[in-house]
Amino acid sequence: MVRYVVARHRTVRLYNRLPSLSKSLSNTTDVRFYAAPDLFQTGASRGIQCQIQLTIPYLQRCQVTDVPGPQASALADCLLSFGSYSASIEEYKASGQPEQEIFLDGTDKTWDRCVVTGLFPAEHDISKTLQIAQDILHLGPLDVEIEEVPDQEWVDAMKSSYQPTEVCQGLWIVPDWCQPPDSTALNIRMAPGLAFGTGEHETTRLCLQWLFANRQKLQGAHVMDYGTGSGVLAVAALLMGAASVVGTDVDPLAVKAARGNAELNAVSSRFTAVQCSSSIQGPDPVHQLPQHQPKQFDICIANILQGPLLHLQPRLSQYVKPGGQLLLSGILKSQVATVQTSYQMCFEDVQCATEKSWALLTGRKQ
Repeated sequence: MVRYVVARHRTVRLYNRLPSLSKSLSNTTDVRFYAAPDLFQTGASRGIQCQIQLTIPYLQRCQVTDVPGPQASALADCLLSFGSYSASIEEYKASGQPEQEIFLDGTDKTWDRCVVTGLFPAEHDISKTLQIAQDILHLGPLDVEIEEVPDQEWVDAMKSSYQPTEVCQGLWIVPDWCQPPDSTALNIRMAPGLAFGTGEHETTRLCLQWLFANRQKLQGAHVMDYGTGSGVLAVAALLMGAASVVGTDVDPLAVKAARGNAELNAVSSRFTAVQCSSSIQGPDPVHQLPQHQPKQFDICIANILQGPLLHLQPRLSQYVKPGGQLLLSGILKSQVATVQTSYQMCFEDVQCATEKSWALLTGRKQ
């Protein structure tokens, strides 16, 4: 359960930022601000109503209060992994309580109770991100405040927070506004922000490292990237020699972001992105593919979560050709046994790679 308090200070700030408009409305007796992102309505003293369209950009700030200290860092990681531009952790203090002093001694310390704050794009579904975080971290009820804030140089701040990331030797993720640190490496250009998959999360890194280590298997291969997010894994596979990649996602914004990142890397002619249902009862996304395009794949990647991986086992298993490879990630080390049991009837040579608390399972179709 998530309890929301939605604050709309943005509209007041917008009104204050428009002095000429403020002056022209000085005789109004009723000013009403509406929740629509770009619209407020004023009722003038003469009964005349007017609508004014605004295009000032804004973002969503989400504050989760009174988070137990041991869970604060993991929650911040989840916000960053599932759409937040930035995340910060502060001490949570009840009124009149003194500050808790933290003495750094080389260990990872934080306050007993914390406030975790994330900054999201205006169109992002924060409730979905929080639900994912609760499922992954087994959190109890959350006290959440969501506030719309003007875009005060947030874009520049976001750009400064995303810097080139070395996934492994010879492989980099490079934001599209940065120069590659190593021009001789394989550089994947990305426009971070709209979808999951900037190359910083452990599950994305595990998948990228496997692809790079096994890039000989990608030569001329047909690949499925189920839950493509930003398209980073699809783009990586294409840059490493795949003949074609199909990327699916339940989020239309992710489909759009993946297509954009494919264009950014000049591989869009070999990439097909389609929106799919979140349920296996929905239409199979391969039915949206052109008739000539393969419906089975040499490699199938699904970097999602344990629940969907278990739910989609029949579909994902069917996608892989005999002798082909399956990559399953988005799972914690503690969930490996459950996922492996679900797939072991169809796959052999199952291996597990881990980074921190996250895991990647790979197997070959029998």
